[in-house]
Amino acid sequence: MRITKDQSGFSYIDVMIAIVIMMVGILAMVGALSANLVRSMESEKRVMAKQLALSTIESIISAKEIEREGVVEGWDSLRNVMTSVPAGQTNGIFVTGFNPVREDIGWDGVAGTVDDACPGSSPCTVTGRPTNASPLVKGFLREIVITDVADAERPSPPNPITRRRIDVNIRYFVNQATRLETASTIITAY
Repeated sequence: MRITKDQSGFSYIDVMIAIVIMMVGILAMVGALSANLVRSMESEKRVMAKQLALSTIESIISAKEIEREGVVEGWDSLRNVMTSVPAGQTNGIFVTGFNPVREDIGWDGVAGTVDDACPGSSPCTVTGRPTNASPLVKGFLREIVITDVADAERPSPPNPITRRRIDVNIRYFVNQATRLETASTIITAY
């Protein structure tokens, strides 16, 4: 009598094919998880940038309402610093260009002025005011752009400008990529 063995089960080739299929699935899942992690980091920085922009606008609006002597001296000082000031105009108080963001907005209580928007990591010093040596908010740069908005009904030359547009741009970095978050509003002189 002859005995035959029934060989059932998986061969080595079947096992190898199953391992390759599982590895493809695992690698796809790891790629999705790492992309999700990058997106969550980017989302956190984006929220922080938006909050920095909105708090800067809030600081500018409150400065307009408070009019602190030696800081905000009327409507005309609510503009960017000009290199050459036209006759009859007041120089603005807001520094131009992208500058580091400090944790403390300085003596004047207004974000984006000379006592908190100095370039580089050295403390901001202004004659007659306390030095602002607060730490920088790492990875964020702020730019404040203030432009006059002409009134369509009343042309600008005979009438004063009563509205200004404020654009606050926050530049931040996520994995060596530069991102930009912007908040804008219009303020009026009245």
